[in-house]
Amino acid sequence: MRNYTPKVGVFGKTGVGKSSLCNALFGADVCSISDIEACTREPQRVILELGGSGLQLIDVPGVGESSERDKEYDELYQNLLPELDLIFWVFKGDDRASASDQHFYQRIIKRYVEAGKPFLAVINQADKIEPFREWNEDERKPGAKQLSNIEAKRASVAGMLGISMNKTIAVSANE
Repeated sequence: MRNYTPKVGVFGKTGVGKSSLCNALFGADVCSISDIEACTREPQRVILELGGSGLQLIDVPGVGESSERDKEYDELYQNLLPELDLIFWVFKGDDRASASDQHFYQRIIKRYVEAGKPFLAVINQADKIEPFREWNEDERKPGAKQLSNIEAKRASVAGMLGISMNKTIAVSANE
């Protein structure tokens, strides 16, 4: 076990902040990001050193950019999933259009989760959930109504995927 490096796959729609989340987890710009267009075309593998061992994050291209790319990513995801020790599926906090997330989860990811592979639904950009002006930038935490809406979003995602709330977390990679 000391020589084993666990692998965590970071999946989700294009533009949800998968690469930004990886950068936040590493505390450095280890994955390329763009505010304008999709920039992850191949899986980006990054090793986080933890004392004598490490952890590998695999930031994969996001779905939903085009039907041609989604077909490519189907194959990529199916080839990558068996080697992973943990799956993150990242959602954008203020995005209500989740049909493609649900479609990919049901068709590709769910069977691995049902077989016991650890899974977390990560709601990124929680600071953008309405009312976004409640976000306290100094303390980096939501206001009361925003917190209530964040919890409602967690419940909605958990229900959509058929997973428990404790497997659904909300974060803000930028905050």
